[in-house]
Amino acid sequence: MTIYDIAKLAGVSASSVSRVINGKPGVNKGKREKIEELLRQHNYKPDLNARSLVMQANHTIAILIDNLVYPRHRGGISMVEDELTHRGYNCVVKYIPAGENTMEACMAELAGQHLEGIVCFGPSFRNHEKVRSAVSQHQPHTPVVLVNHMGGVGLDNVYSVGANEREGFTRCVELLASRGRKEIALLLDSDRVSASTIQEGFEQGIDKFQKVRGMVYTDIPLSLEGGVEAVRRILREHPRLDGLICANDLIAIGAMNELLDQGIRVPEQISIIGEENSLYCEICRPKLSSLDTMLNSLMLMAVRTLRDAIEGRETSHSITLSCDIVERGTT
Repeated sequence: MTIYDIAKLAGVSASSVSRVINGKPGVNKGKREKIEELLRQHNYKPDLNARSLVMQANHTIAILIDNLVYPRHRGGISMVEDELTHRGYNCVVKYIPAGENTMEACMAELAGQHLEGIVCFGPSFRNHEKVRSAVSQHQPHTPVVLVNHMGGVGLDNVYSVGANEREGFTRCVELLASRGRKEIALLLDSDRVSASTIQEGFEQGIDKFQKVRGMVYTDIPLSLEGGVEAVRRILREHPRLDGLICANDLIAIGAMNELLDQGIRVPEQISIIGEENSLYCEICRPKLSSLDTMLNSLMLMAVRTLRDAIEGRETSHSITLSCDIVERGTT
């Protein structure tokens, strides 16, 4: 009988059971009494080694990231670190390089550091099988929060917070269609982990309108030049283009610059929506409309979820936020 078995019977998190066993606060009276009764009923005997590890916990949180390409992602990590530090935690930020077993190797390396929690951010953590394997083997009792991730992974100590990109891109199509756009192209950047989700949302939006046609362009380099070259190609192949939805603000701004250089007016002739709602949206002219994937809110929600799990409060294992379209001068 493990603390996870007791937690399941009590209808609480494993962290709540751990807090009761170790005499820590943070569990209400009713739940505490229920857990204590189950512990007595099943003659639960804590593993002394596991208890020793708990008592050695040093109030440290590991923040794992596997992608440093996007400036907003680096800013989001800083936000998590600042928030946790403000709450009295020590933070260790660790970069996980690309590789077949690097996630598991990192989790194994951290196993001896008696962490109180882990925050994971990056596309590799969307691989449920690898997350389950790495966490169950090396961090089975540590609360883990996956950021920018939708859906659970089937482990009691793993939580996820994410934004609904599929719905967001459907709404982008609906917005452009409501402005009379009939030839809309989607530009997807190279190696985008959520590419299929974004494309599904785009196509669902297109299917809602009989007179709207959609085109999908993939493997666009994540740069201004990528947007320039992509829009040149699209105009050659679809000269009646009147709407662009780009899965990154940089690509959108590059496309807009090329359109303006060709004397095509934005948004009068072609409307454009980017994604990320980055600072770039405010410094280009016209200012770029963009789909906000709520990264700042997700980071704060990740911190709240992790603290709830550590401190024995009930929290959802999967939280999904809706994206927000921030309209500016390109729509």
